[in-house]
Amino acid sequence: MNIEWMSFLVVFGAALGSAVFVVALYSLGIRFLATPAPPAPRPDGSFEPNGPSRDDEDDDVDQVRPRWATVSANICFGLSVLAVLVGIFLIIPGLHFW
Repeated sequence: MNIEWMSFLVVFGAALGSAVFVVALYSLGIRFLATPAPPAPRPDGSFEPNGPSRDDEDDDVDQVRPRWATVSANICFGLSVLAVLVGIFLIIPGLHFW
């Protein structure tokens, strides 16, 4: 019995790289969902200072995150799902039609 170590390393590297890719995309999508709304300007055009730390019970739920952040998060989630589906396709031989 002879083990092809180079093939083993190629498979290991591909699995490690794809796992890092999927986790990075998913975490980037979560980060985009956590993007806060832009600060509201005062009547003079300046912005309110950050002030004291917020209490969890006093969160402003009427603020909406920017549209670009929501779109970017959905793109990241979609790409991570697509990468997982391609991996499943490559693993299951019954899905190969050629």
